[in-house]
This record gives sequence, C-alpha cells and structure tokens, in this order.
Amino acid sequence: MKRLLRSSIRQHLLAFSIAPILPVLVFGLVLVWWFADTESRRYERDARDAAQRIISAADRELTGVLATAQALAASESLTDGNYEAFYRRALVTLRSLSPDRFDIYAIVVRDRTGQQVVNTRLPWRAPLPQDANHQIDEEVIQTKRPFVQDLSVDPFSSEPVVYVRVPVLKENQATHVLSVALEPKLFAELLQAQSLPADWTVALIDRADRIIARSRQHETFVGKLATEDLRRNAVSDEGVWEGFTQEGFPVLAAYARSRLSGWKAAVGVQKETIQRPLKRSLWTIAALGLALISLSCLLALWLGRRIINPVQALADQARVLGTGAPVVRLGTGLREIDDVDRALSMASSELRQREACLRASEGRLRATQENAAVGIAEVDQEGRFVYVNEARCQLTGHTREELLGLHFTHANDGIELTADRELFERQAAGEFGVYTIEKRHIRKDGAEGWTRVSSSAVRDDHGRFLYAVRVVEDVTERKRAEERQKLLIDELNHRVKNTLATVQSLAWQSLRQGLPPEVARERFEARLLALSRAHNLLNESGWEAASLRKILKVELEPYGIESQRYVLAGPDVDLPPRVAVALGMAVHELATNAVKHGALSVPDGHVLVEWSAEVQDGGTALGITWREASGPRVELPTSTGFGTRMLKQIIQRELVGSLDMQYPAEGLICQISILVGETTGAADEAVGHRR
Repeated sequence: MKRLLRSSIRQHLLAFSIAPILPVLVFGLVLVWWFADTESRRYERDARDAAQRIISAADRELTGVLATAQALAASESLTDGNYEAFYRRALVTLRSLSPDRFDIYAIVVRDRTGQQVVNTRLPWRAPLPQDANHQIDEEVIQTKRPFVQDLSVDPFSSEPVVYVRVPVLKENQATHVLSVALEPKLFAELLQAQSLPADWTVALIDRADRIIARSRQHETFVGKLATEDLRRNAVSDEGVWEGFTQEGFPVLAAYARSRLSGWKAAVGVQKETIQRPLKRSLWTIAALGLALISLSCLLALWLGRRIINPVQALADQARVLGTGAPVVRLGTGLREIDDVDRALSMASSELRQREACLRASEGRLRATQENAAVGIAEVDQEGRFVYVNEARCQLTGHTREELLGLHFTHANDGIELTADRELFERQAAGEFGVYTIEKRHIRKDGAEGWTRVSSSAVRDDHGRFLYAVRVVEDVTERKRAEERQKLLIDELNHRVKNTLATVQSLAWQSLRQGLPPEVARERFEARLLALSRAHNLLNESGWEAASLRKILKVELEPYGIESQRYVLAGPDVDLPPRVAVALGMAVHELATNAVKHGALSVPDGHVLVEWSAEVQDGGTALGITWREASGPRVELPTSTGFGTRMLKQIIQRELVGSLDMQYPAEGLICQISILVGETTGAADEAVGHRR
C-alpha cells in the first residue's frame, strides 16, 4: 500500500514537471500549424494565379486565331468566289502564324450547303472531302458570330482537334463558314511555356469537361473526361478545392474559366509537396519534446523522494478532517508541510462550528425559495436543472420531477434558445457574472408566454464555475401590451399618412378638370364627407352586423362621385362585428393604395370588386376578388410595405384566412378567402391569445 501511494505522488510530480514543457510544445505546434496554413494559402494563391495566367494565355492564342480568321473571312477573293487566290493567301497567313510549324494550323472553308471549297491540308485542285455534320456551321450562319468549338475528332485524320469558326459575310449575309483547325499540342506547348514546377499538374479543359491539353502525359490524356471531383467543383468562374489527379494523386487544385471560350484551366499541386515542410517540422518538435520530457521526469523523480513521506502524512490528516473528527498536529520536518498541518488543525474546529450554522441557513434559504413569487432554478455547468421552486414549475406547467435533469432551454426555440445558450456558455467560461434576457417559451399545454431571466454565476474561491441561479419572472402580459401598443401606433401613423394622401388625391381630382371654383369645392367637400363616413364606419365597434356591400360602398364612394369608378358584384352578406371591422380595414388599405398608386390615381382607372358566399360546415366560405384596371402599369414590388403587412396580418392572422396578391401589368389583383361563422369565433380567441 505504501509503495502504491508513493507511486501516485510520483505521478503527480511527474505531471507537474511535464506541465511547463507542454505550453512550449503547444506553442511550437501552433507555430507549425500557422506556418503550414500560410504555406497552404501561398500554394492556393500561386495555383490561382497560374490558372489565371494559363487561361489568359489560351485566350490570347484564341483571340489571335479569331482575329486572323476574321481577317481572312473579309478577303475579297473569298467573298467573290476566287477560291484559288484565297487558298494561296491562306497558306501565307498560316506561315505567318507559325513559320516553323504552320502544320499545327489548318483552314477549311464551307459554303452554306456544307460543301468544302478550300482546305489547306490538301493541295490545290485535290478532291475535297465532304463533312457529315454541319450543325455548328448552321449555328454560325444563323447567328453570324464566331464560335470556339470544344475538342472534337477530325473526321478525316481521326485526330483530336479544336475548331475556331467565323462567318464569311457578304452584304450582311453569311455565305460561307471559315474554320481554323488547331491541334491540341499547340495548347500543350503553351502549358509547358508557363515554366511551372515539375510536380505540378496543369490541364486545359473544354466546356464538355474533355481534356484539351495537359502538362504531363499529354498524349495519354488528351480527349479524356476530366476527373469527377473537378467536374463537381469547377462550376463557377474560378475556385479552389482538394481532389485527385487522373493518376490518383491527392492535390490542392485551382481553376479559372475563360469568358471567351468557356474553357477551364486547372492547376493541381500535390498534397505531398505542401505537407513535406509540415512533417519535417513535426518530427523536429516531437524529438525535442521527448528529450525535454525525459530530462524533466528524471529530475522530478529525484526530488520526489524527499517529500513523499511528509505528503503522505499530510494526506492522512486531510482524511481525518474530512470525517469531522479533531485533527491532531504532527511534525514532518518540512516547514511548508507543517504550516499546512497547523492550518488543518485550526480549520477542523472552525468547520465543525460552521457546519451547524450552515445547516440552519440552508433550511431558511430553501423555505424562502419555495415561497417566492418568482421562479428560481439552479442549473449545473451543462445547463441542466438541479433545483427548481414551485413558481418555476407553474411557469411552464411541469412538475418538479419532470424538470430536474432537463436543459433550461427545454421550452424555447428559435433565436431566443440560441441567444440564451450562448450567453450561458460565456457566463460559465467566466466572461461575466450576471446576464439578463427576455425570451419566449412554450408551456406544456402548448400556450406561449414571455419570461425575463436573470442568471447569476456561483463560483468557488478559485473562480471555477459551480452552478448558476436563474430568477425567472413572467412578463407575458407586459409583452402582449407592448405588442398591442406598437401595432396601434404603427396603424395610426400609417392611417394618418394614407388619409393625407387620400385628401391630396381628392383635391387633385376635384380641381384638375378646370371646373369653376364653386363646383370644384362642392365636389371636393362631397368626397371629404364620403371619406369621413368611411372612417366612421371603421370606428364603430359595437355593430350587431354589417353588410359587406355597405363596407365596400362606404370605402369606395369618395372616389367614384362623377362616374362609375367602381363596380360591386356579389350577394348580400351580413358580417359579424369583428369580421366587419377587420374587412373594413383591409378594404381601406386597398382603396388608399389604389388612390395613391393604383387605378384610382388616374382619371380612367376603375375597380371591380366581386364576391361569393358558400355555406359550409361550421360557417360560410367568403371569397372576395379586388381587381384594378386602366390604371398605371403595375410592377412587382421589390419590398413589402406596411400596407401589405397590415393586409397579411388582418386576413391571415386576425381572420385566419388566405391572401393572394397578384401584380399583372394591367392592374393589381387581390384575392381574399375567409370562413365566417364558428371558425371565426375560434380565431378571435386564438388571436387574442397570441396578442
């Protein structure tokens, strides 16, 4: 047993001796990681730049070929049908493109029927072959625009080739198609000219993901399909990803896409090249760390022999203190150990006195918490309940047994859950001691409510987090009152703006026709009186019932005095008070919008309102269609205004119906569907509860 205890102490001493070395090793690893990350970003940046340079070089080559082809297409000898003269000029042009190797280029001219008339691969007057597929030629003839074709197989040589096709125009009509054939080895030489590192893999890929040219083993891979990870990742203009080469080597890959041809240049840097410095650094740090730890352990073992017995005696005293028995002082020969021994003896007597006081204090505290009017809970470092009082149980309708062990966010969701969890984690980490948050919760019976939570951290003498005390106050009624107040203020502001805009529109409509002042004033006053009646109708909250036709007529009457600016079509439907007021507000929003922006803002505009009522189980299905015509051209709104939000709240939340807003160019169409009857009454309770 004695040897076992001595071994345990040595283990602690060994750990203590190793502890100062670990931060150094961690710091070294961080530096290595930083270096590796920097190198990786450098390789990524270099690969991006290389891909951009390669695709730019390919674009320059294609641009030169396009310019040459367009210059040849404008030759008078070709447009006049002097094919022999054009043939000689084409040979001269090819030699100017590549004096030493003009054989990598070829020029073929076809007429609109697909018949070849010039082919620089063959001597003049030699029989010209016939092509089998003229689809691309037909596209060039139709569009009159050049086209860079993807890699294809030459039907005569069976070799891979790239065609650049341009139309030959005469009097703005495409009479021929001139094609310049480029061999893929031209692009392979272009890749080699970039002088990239030997272990990098570079490829030029067409729109169909076929390899046009490759820096390594070009002849083997030309015409083959690119790797699956390249096809999956290289979908935008440029980017970087980790994948594999055709040979199966893992690489850090970058690509860039040409805006001229749509081709991609892909550059792959082998992961082994990137990771080689990292591995070398890790081996160095591992060897150095092992040497330091070995030396430190030897020193710890040598020093540990001198303190094992005194520490063992001190451990025995601590066990006696834990049992509550009196601690008898002993001498160990070490000053520090004797100081601790004396402190343990004094603490033993003090603890026995404090335990009695603590038990009495805890009893009073629990009684206070259980009878508090607010919810009180204690949660551990994981955020799980370890204690809840009765008020906290009543807040969500759970029993104490159901709550203990649950996370304090069990009744939350959405942004409040995330915010409270993040604040608690920061509190447990020691960033602050107290925080307060207001959040929604869902009771066990499904009802929603609001609480104000104040969380206070309890820590030990060393600052370690022990648990948190959360005081929970029910603020549901205050929140609902604030929501109702904000809605009323927003509605009031919006209604005042709409009223001012409506009065302005009425004045303009009354005075714009050049009528005598008396007539204009009379019409203006009549419209103001009609508008006043509409407001009175909306302010009447004690109706027994109200007619839908009456609501529509009162809202629209101010804008249709001179002529039939509106048409109402539908059966007589009596609405209960809440539905009448809500629909009145909705029609008011539609009418004021029509006056400010819609059909009623111009002289010839008009509004058609149609509705139908169908008796169903539980009530009457009411469908209303508001249709504007002959007004300003309607465009789809880019944002949702207050009026639209009000309509959605009235129809969807207040009346539990559906709202469909359509914006055809000839005029706004709004379709409203609600169920009037028992369902509407149930909706009253649901809306009141949400508020």
